Amino acid sequence: MKRNTLLGLGLLTAGLLTGCATTTTDGISVKYATDDLQDQILVTSELYDQPFTGFPSPSDYFFAASIDKQSGQKAYQINLLVNSEDWKRWDQLQFSRNGEPVTLPLTWQGADMTCNDYGCAHTEYGVANLDESTLQYIASQSSPVEVRMRSSRVDSHLDVKVLPDEARAFLDKADRLPM
Repeated sequence: MKRNTLLGLGLLTAGLLTGCATTTTDGISVKYATDDLQDQILVTSELYDQPFTGFPSPSDYFFAASIDKQSGQKAYQINLLVNSEDWKRWDQLQFSRNGEPVTLPLTWQGADMTCNDYGCAHTEYGVANLDESTLQYIASQSSPVEVRMRSSRVDSHLDVKVLPDEARAFLDKADRLPM
C-alpha cells in the first residue's frame, strides 16, 4: 500500500510539473509550451554551443524568442554576456548585412562584480532586439557572422562570432511549435 501511495504521489507530481517543464533538444530550450497558466512560450539557444556557466570568458551570446500563444506573434532578441576587467557600457551592436552596416541598440539588463585579492571581474548582461529577417540572414550564412559590441562614447569594442547553425536550429524550433 505504501509503495502504491508513493508511486501515485510521484506520478501526480510529475504530471503537475510537466506543464511547466522546460524541454531541451540540441541546445534549444522551450519553456511554457504546455503550461496553460502562461500566455507566452519562451524559446532560447542558451545551451546550444556551450552551456553557460555564469561566467563568460570573455563573452557568450544566445538567441531568445517570446511567442504569444494566442496570436503566434514572435519577439526575437540576442542576449549578450560579457566578462571583462572593467565596465564597458557599450550601447550598440553592429554587423554587416549584405555589405551594408547594421546598428542595433544594445540595452544592458544586469551587471555583477566579483573581487578577490588580485582584482575584480565585471560581468554584464545585455539584450538587442532582432527581427526575423535578421535571424534568417544569420542562419543563411555559410560562416559565422561577426558582430561588434561598441559605443560612440568609448573607444573599446568586442567582436563576437554568431553561429549560423545556432540561428538555423533556433528558428527551426521556434517555427515548429504548435500554437
